[in-house]
Amino acid sequence: MSASKFKKIFILEDIKSISYFDNGKKLNLTRGNPKIKTPHNKYFISLTNKFYILPKESNLFFRDKDIQNTISLDFNASYKKINRTNNLTFNYQTKNKKNNKHISNILYSNIYKSEESDGIYFSIIEKKIILLYTQNKKLIFYNQFDFNKNNYIKYLVLLFDEFNLDQERDSITYISSEIDENKIINELKYYFKKIIKYKKSIFNIIIEENA
Repeated sequence: MSASKFKKIFILEDIKSISYFDNGKKLNLTRGNPKIKTPHNKYFISLTNKFYILPKESNLFFRDKDIQNTISLDFNASYKKINRTNNLTFNYQTKNKKNNKHISNILYSNIYKSEESDGIYFSIIEKKIILLYTQNKKLIFYNQFDFNKNNYIKYLVLLFDEFNLDQERDSITYISSEIDENKIINELKYYFKKIIKYKKSIFNIIIEENA
């Protein structure tokens, strides 16, 4: 069997494996490690908060170790992995370095290739709130937070305030996931007037970016 015909298994991890899904028709998350007997290829998707993003050729006089300590005092450099997209490096910690991408790199790469790439993007996956802000295809802001009830509203409002965006005029693009989409959008409508649904789910984006 050729490698192209193998089933693809996408493992969501935060240092340790959390859940997984495959590239079948039903994109459902399954908890734990995959136990699959048929031939397959594994792809690791890191959701760790232990990450930082820098320009490829930075003139900043920061030592790599200092940046890592700012992110986390227990950032283990021996587990460091780097993804590269356009003029950015996505640095993060993982024990599985083969076929591994951080969720920040995956989302920005996909949004960058979109025809309408400017604005605020928002998603939730495995209890992680993901926020991006792009202008002229440049990544202006990226961060992620632990999800708790509807605390994503607070982070979105703060993001709008930080960049002087208008909650009546400026849009939010929601990238769907395993969370109840209608519930999220209905909660957003109390605070934001322009809510757009992204053309792909976060699972489809992950599959596409690992083609």
